[in-house]
Amino acid sequence: MQSLKGKKLLILGGPALACDIVEKAREMGVYTIVTDWYEPDKSPAKLIADEYAMISISDVDSLEHFVKEKEIDGVFTQYTDSYLPYCSKLASRLGYPFCASENQLDIISNKDKSKNICIKHGIPVPQRYKLDSNFSQEDLDKVSYPVLTKPVDSSGQRGIVICNDEEELKKGFLVSLNYSESKKVLVEKYLKGDYVVFCFTIQDGHLSLSAMADKPVVDEQYSNGLVRLPEGYILPSKYLDLYYEKKLHEKFQALVNDLGLKNGSMGVEAIVNSNEFYIFEMQYRLGGMKHHDFVLQENAVDIMKMHIHYALTGQFAGWNLKKLDNPYYKNIYCLLNLLLNKGKIKTIEGIDKIKRIPEVYKYLQMHNIGDKIEISGTVMQIFAKVSIKSKSKKSLIQTIKSIQENLKILDEQGNSMLLLDYREMEKKIK
Repeated sequence: MQSLKGKKLLILGGPALACDIVEKAREMGVYTIVTDWYEPDKSPAKLIADEYAMISISDVDSLEHFVKEKEIDGVFTQYTDSYLPYCSKLASRLGYPFCASENQLDIISNKDKSKNICIKHGIPVPQRYKLDSNFSQEDLDKVSYPVLTKPVDSSGQRGIVICNDEEELKKGFLVSLNYSESKKVLVEKYLKGDYVVFCFTIQDGHLSLSAMADKPVVDEQYSNGLVRLPEGYILPSKYLDLYYEKKLHEKFQALVNDLGLKNGSMGVEAIVNSNEFYIFEMQYRLGGMKHHDFVLQENAVDIMKMHIHYALTGQFAGWNLKKLDNPYYKNIYCLLNLLLNKGKIKTIEGIDKIKRIPEVYKYLQMHNIGDKIEISGTVMQIFAKVSIKSKSKKSLIQTIKSIQENLKILDEQGNSMLLLDYREMEKKIK
């Protein structure tokens, strides 16, 4: 991997997750500039970058002028689907590398189009139903409940509603429609089962499974009829053998070849129902699970460095994934989402104690005192993400118990806002 010292990288978007990008780029000697239209107190990555700008991610014309004026060497973004097309367009105008074209991103992130390409390659997906805002009775009569309504072009679990009857379906459809920029909604069968996440890395066209995680979700009583949020991610998945037995890897490689994807990270979410995987979500980016941290810990492959190197050189290099990637981890890993109930945060205690727990090696906070939390069924209910490395599931459970015992997040009435219950997590981990 060639030296990038002194190179300038423009990072589109400064949410808390983007701090990882800034820290890794600076570790590589890269000069970092973060831009979006948020003030720094609402854009945490700006506070640690070498420089920041107040240019909206969607203002590609101004961004292009800024890059040329500042003699910036590359542009980059991750984590948020809506940022990717703007970064792709900007990179294309400048002749800079980017992991995917706008058309490729549209197929992957659009829930309807991604479902179509999965079907084309024999990858199972939940049944979908035809429906539009006219609510034809003929269409409604064909629906078998429960179902989900989803905006085809939204991320972060925004606008996804569980519907158990016709009345709920009509309401849910309109909720999802409100979250869709293209004003299109997908209605599909709501399947029950265990959730899993596939984290792929593509290097020179070769598809590699870098991580596979089980995704335990909150109980329905905490979801308010919305999609159930992940309590965390446990790696490696107990369904890893089944993935290979079902020949899914070959099918995903064919899908990648069909799309013409050459380098980057792809996340795929599925539910396991009756010993079959049903794919319901795809993203061409690093996700909030932060699996690259676990890959670095377990296999000494730095995926984030590979992404940054690609943005500045056009080479997704530094590690040979064919030789080094292995999803059968020797250690047990967990990305624990500290989820919150409704309320306004008044008191936060115990963070320093959590950071001192030996198995905790990363802590990323998303909210602070004064923030108001709603039951939204979205990532906005996540207070913090805690990365844990354990030798056994028993040790992992003990660490989660210690976190619950030490962390206090109270609302204005003195009630605990934390949804974490290590006893419930213990059942799901086992």
